[in-house]
Amino acid sequence: MIQDIKNTLRQSAIYGLSRISSKLIAFILLPLLTLNFTVAEYGIYVLTESLWQILWAVFLFGFESGVIRWYLEITDNAKRKKFLFSVSLFLLIFNLILVGIIYAFASPISLVVYDKAGYSNLIVFSALIAVVETFSFIVFLLLRIEEKAKAYSVLAVLSTLISLLLQIYFLQYTSYKLEGVFAAKIIAPLAILMILLPYFIKHIKVGFESELLKGLLKYSFPIMTASLVITLLNQVSRYILGNLTNLDDVGIFGLASNISGLINFLIISPFSLAFAVLSWKKLNDSNAKRFFTKTTTYLFFGVIFFSLFIVLFTPNLIKIFTLRTDYWIASKYVPWIILSMPFYGIHFIGVFSFYVTKKTKYVFYSYTIALILNIALNFVLIPGFGIYGACFANVASFIVLIAVIYFYSKQNYFFEYEWSKIFIMLASYLALVFPFFYFEINNLVLQILLKFTAILLFPILLYLFRFFEEVEITSIKGFVNKYLFKLKL
Repeated sequence: MIQDIKNTLRQSAIYGLSRISSKLIAFILLPLLTLNFTVAEYGIYVLTESLWQILWAVFLFGFESGVIRWYLEITDNAKRKKFLFSVSLFLLIFNLILVGIIYAFASPISLVVYDKAGYSNLIVFSALIAVVETFSFIVFLLLRIEEKAKAYSVLAVLSTLISLLLQIYFLQYTSYKLEGVFAAKIIAPLAILMILLPYFIKHIKVGFESELLKGLLKYSFPIMTASLVITLLNQVSRYILGNLTNLDDVGIFGLASNISGLINFLIISPFSLAFAVLSWKKLNDSNAKRFFTKTTTYLFFGVIFFSLFIVLFTPNLIKIFTLRTDYWIASKYVPWIILSMPFYGIHFIGVFSFYVTKKTKYVFYSYTIALILNIALNFVLIPGFGIYGACFANVASFIVLIAVIYFYSKQNYFFEYEWSKIFIMLASYLALVFPFFYFEINNLVLQILLKFTAILLFPILLYLFRFFEEVEITSIKGFVNKYLFKLKL
């Protein structure tokens, strides 16, 4: 069991290198973005970022889990190659149709998204980003299936570096600052696609596997709609906030969300990439359900623990990374927004219950219930509580999402959640975080020392509440003796 968890962590760490690098871009560029953009313009940037992610959920057609499953189940190599060709051809035609429709209606879409018709170029850029991200994802998916994690990370980091340099160029040396940022997000992955094209061509063969593609489409359509819904669940608050308040509030909420989203790129996203493949390989093992239960708990722990770092030190670091003081207020919303992250993280494990039984409709049901609640709560809470209302709506909807997934999983591939341990982690997080936001400490040195103390207290509190099992305590002691004690010597 412990070895299985270690393997998942190893794969997550390798895949995470690329995700960390892409998120680091946002932090490296943050001084430039906040220097070049007003808070309202940053709000437009945030809405455009959200838009291409929403479009990508549709353009990709929910193929990730299905392509992995079908590819691993096909034993004939020629058939595998024809299957990949069929998938690629379908995506090419589907994406071209969608881009044509979006180009034709760019102005009215701009009016809906930004409340202005003058940003139709950003609408088209969002669609083009979604296209290159779709094909980039499929090629990188093949690298993951073949467990070429190092090649995956090197190329993904290279894409990130190209994007970073291009964005710096557009921000510093041209007048096309906003447009240039998104043009860079098209050029960089397209360049990597060209590098990977020979590799991908070796894995395809002209031919059409209609039955396999039909089965994949039937399997993936509910996942695509579910992916669209979960993306909306993550992004819709920004649009409702803009509709009910102003672009300044969208900018502040977007910055706080981006800071909180560091957890997604550090832990959740790399974990989900590794888990998507490893979960199928683990499924038929005798201890599979125990593995899923403990992985859920460990992931929740990892997200909460690293959230403590981000929440406690954001008020200090935001003054370094943002050059305008009107952005600093975003730090007070981070503790609430980031609280939804552990629930968002473990939902990737929960929905696997529905992939096993091929009843992916339950993924859609779960996401839809959470989205409807999210939208309702946003409209109810934002008029009275502003940005805080959007934060509370997000946390509540993700908690409900996990509850609904757990309820439906009892009818599918069911494994337990360690609810008492989840509650202990949440209670410990709240107890350690909120004193720093209710009591002002003017001495910076004392403030930093107390924050590090709070972080160290987190695992101690869990130990006192009997969070750790005997085998886990033994493993922790072994790690300390093997590595930390050796360092002291």
